[in-house]
Amino acid sequence: MPRRTLIASSAASVAALVIVCAAVYVVFVRDDALPAEGDQIAYSCKEQNNDWYAICVSNVNGSDRRRITTRTQASTPAWSSDGQQIAFTRNEDVGEYTTFSEDDVFVMDADGDDTRQLTPEQDGKHRGQPTWSPDGRQIAYILGPNVPTGQPSRPGSLFVMDADGGNVRRLTRGDADVDPAWSPDGKEIAYGHCFGIDSPTFCTLDLFILDVATGNSRQLTRTPFFYEAGYTWSPDSSRIAFTRWTPPADVNPLASIYAINRGGTGETLLHEHMNYVGGLYSLAWSPDGRTLAFETSPNRECTAISLLDVSSSDVLSLTSCERARESTRSPAWQPDVEAQDAH
Repeated sequence: MPRRTLIASSAASVAALVIVCAAVYVVFVRDDALPAEGDQIAYSCKEQNNDWYAICVSNVNGSDRRRITTRTQASTPAWSSDGQQIAFTRNEDVGEYTTFSEDDVFVMDADGDDTRQLTPEQDGKHRGQPTWSPDGRQIAYILGPNVPTGQPSRPGSLFVMDADGGNVRRLTRGDADVDPAWSPDGKEIAYGHCFGIDSPTFCTLDLFILDVATGNSRQLTRTPFFYEAGYTWSPDSSRIAFTRWTPPADVNPLASIYAINRGGTGETLLHEHMNYVGGLYSLAWSPDGRTLAFETSPNRECTAISLLDVSSSDVLSLTSCERARESTRSPAWQPDVEAQDAH
């Protein structure tokens, strides 16, 4: 090969190598600053050396688990639409069942930094169970009378505020609503309404949908003597998945996961699993619509999170437990921002 051609070829190779290296550098810098969206799940995890829950984040295969809150009882994480922030319930009091908890809604960066309180503390009230609007501008949550710390179901009325905590508006009345979930298209909020909330035994919890524009609500399910909770929307907003079981869990440990069309038709059983530990069991639909993360309790001591393939019904474990201090619950799937932008 002539020397001039060799030099030109070498120069081209070096230039190409520089471009490749630069591209690799950009990718690594970008990935370090902005983790790939949709590939992580946040959930409540037991904090080390304490009885209460913290917030953990892991990859969807269970790897790279890290605790992002410390020394604060935290639960019900909810991702912002851009995947860069997590709202959560800060449980104010930790104690016996008879200790009343005045919870509040907080928000932090996805790595646990820059924690801010959004709702003001108020004697005799709890605020929690946040859910973001798809445009990231608002957060809906439940506000109601404070309840015993050991009571996982904390009902109230549905409220909405701006993402900075301002401009608070009430959406429902009666202090009998739980577990709001904002639809991906931003038009509606699913939530549970408890009929017979003052019953000495338990209430009937059914699925409702609120139209954000009009404030009107409609009832989708009517199941006397059953609990329904853990509402999560499919990414295309066409269906809602939820859990259903008959309390008390220690007597009736079988729970079911259903999906129903947005209009209230086509209710379908997706999966049955054991539910030995009482509480409002959460669900989270993956951004691609293929998988549901759900809570289960393999024994009477603890709770864990599993992943259900919606089409095949195959189940994989995200977390496992044998003792109460290993419990995890309240899964929340990080949004896939690239998929949102594509639409």
